[in-house]
Amino acid sequence: MVEALNLLTVLAAPRLFEQWRTQAPAEELRTVLQSRMAALADSCAKAWGSPDAERFRSAAARVRRLADSLATAPTGDLKNPGWSAQARECLDAMGVQAPPGGWEAFEGLPPQGE
Repeated sequence: MVEALNLLTVLAAPRLFEQWRTQAPAEELRTVLQSRMAALADSCAKAWGSPDAERFRSAAARVRRLADSLATAPTGDLKNPGWSAQARECLDAMGVQAPPGGWEAFEGLPPQGE
């Protein structure tokens, strides 16, 4: 689940996404994104036992829509501008606030110890 949340953050932040998409062929990355978002949607739908469970359950449909959008994208396409907005909506629904300066400026967390 942590990996999927990290990828959701990458999708939400255009600067991070541009760096990430150079890591492997586009179709491989799209497959990873889609599978992690589908798994995250399932996990959100089944959330229970914590104060955040209701928020995660309510976010499940948004995460599922993002996973479906990724699954139906043209082969090799990683440039859908709607994914960033969808990822931000998912994070917001989960209670994750935009970083200082907003998602457009976000380049990741500083290394630990800084």
